[in-house]
Amino acid sequence: MAEPTSWRFNFSYITLRYLYFGGNNVASLNQFDAGRNVALDRQHRVSRLLQAQKITYLNLIVYATIMVAELVIGYTANISVLVADGLNNLTGVFGAAILIIGLHLSIKPPDKSHLLGHWQFENIASFISASIMFAVSIQILISGFDAFKRYLNGQFVTPNTWSLGISLLSGILIFGLANINSVHGTKLNNQALITSGKDLLSDSFTSFGTFLSIAGAYLGIHWLDAAATTVVGFLILSASISIFKTTTMRLTEGFDPKTIDQYRKTAAAVADVIEVQSIEPRYLGDQIVVQVGIYLADNTKLSTSYVIGENVEKALMQKYDILDADVKAYPISLKRKSDVAE
Repeated sequence: MAEPTSWRFNFSYITLRYLYFGGNNVASLNQFDAGRNVALDRQHRVSRLLQAQKITYLNLIVYATIMVAELVIGYTANISVLVADGLNNLTGVFGAAILIIGLHLSIKPPDKSHLLGHWQFENIASFISASIMFAVSIQILISGFDAFKRYLNGQFVTPNTWSLGISLLSGILIFGLANINSVHGTKLNNQALITSGKDLLSDSFTSFGTFLSIAGAYLGIHWLDAAATTVVGFLILSASISIFKTTTMRLTEGFDPKTIDQYRKTAAAVADVIEVQSIEPRYLGDQIVVQVGIYLADNTKLSTSYVIGENVEKALMQKYDILDADVKAYPISLKRKSDVAE
């Protein structure tokens, strides 16, 4: 007897989804999804986040040490550009702390309210960090304006050798930390660390710029203090806006169209897939989940459709670092009817 069409095609491919994501139970080591051991895969992803978290602790220690030294010397010697750099590093302290909390929350196992896990906390942490950076950048720009007024009023400050030393040391340490974040971010495929590396790199340039402006003031070029403070403010403002764009896109389920096209081509290349009906990827933190719709021949049996769906999921997971893919199959006649209607 022929299988009903509704049973044959209107199914959602969610093999072992509950075992992978739902409930408080961890999948046993012999449970597989599209050929992948779901428990070991989650352990691997959590391990990468834990390694990233260790780097953020290093960020926190370095930022906090430099921030305290710059603010104490800057306020004592009344050097606005050094205070501005110290406030910039204060955002690094908050950013590292927030990222540590976000990474800690994101590795929590799925529960009844979060069936896909808590990965999204990583993006929320980045968004909060960007908000702090934006607020501090405005404060620094105001400080730069005040420094210009002091310069025009003839209120000059001669920096000491301590301010020169700490600004140079800050640039060197943060530049080294930027490389550590970038290298490990690429190795762990962790966008938070990669973004942190870029932010640290801009912070190192800011500190080097601070050193040059203090050196200029030390030589009697007093306007450099106000100018450098203003430049630092705009650099932090630019970095915060850049992070806002990335995190907002991910939190609102935006995705790169070029990457979607790559997923589409991979799914379309699977045997017996006539055409790809839809590709709907989204981010959960750094993790990617995808919903795929495919068109199959009208006489395809349910069991065969299931196998094809698993092949599509397997192809996507093997080629890309995708956490989960759900596949829905539709009879090709539905597309033809839709085309006629249009």
